[in-house]
Amino acid sequence: MKPEIAKQLQDISDSREQQKQAAITQASEQQKAQANNLADFAAKKEEVIKPAFQEIVDLYKARGVAIRTVEEDERPNDKGGTQSPNIRLDMAGAYSSRSDMKPEFRLTLDKRNRTLSLYTATQSRSGPDGNVSLDAITAEWIQSAFLKYASGSFR
Repeated sequence: MKPEIAKQLQDISDSREQQKQAAITQASEQQKAQANNLADFAAKKEEVIKPAFQEIVDLYKARGVAIRTVEEDERPNDKGGTQSPNIRLDMAGAYSSRSDMKPEFRLTLDKRNRTLSLYTATQSRSGPDGNVSLDAITAEWIQSAFLKYASGSFR
């Protein structure tokens, strides 16, 4: 083999190895970041989200309406992927009808980009209702969003 061809093949091989190592390093950094985002979500749930939800639950309870907070951790789904962690207000107690729609107000973490997605459902409609950064979520944001949900102002 000519030395210049051998050199070019070696360079190609070295470049591919560098790309492979860079991809491994990037994947490792992403896993660490996602683990940190999960931990930050758990902390934010305890410090901000659950207390804000509890104030809503208590308000409804004072009116004789049973709603509850439900938490779900990250877990594998049946499609080979992962179900994102979320916390929601199960509003079924606020509605007496037996509709197939399950009324709820749910915040779901996207651990890749540190955002919470708001999903709402009533007996007649459901769907996404916005996003907020994990770092920017406050009790006031949650309660203002819930007010819009309860008053039917979403969408």
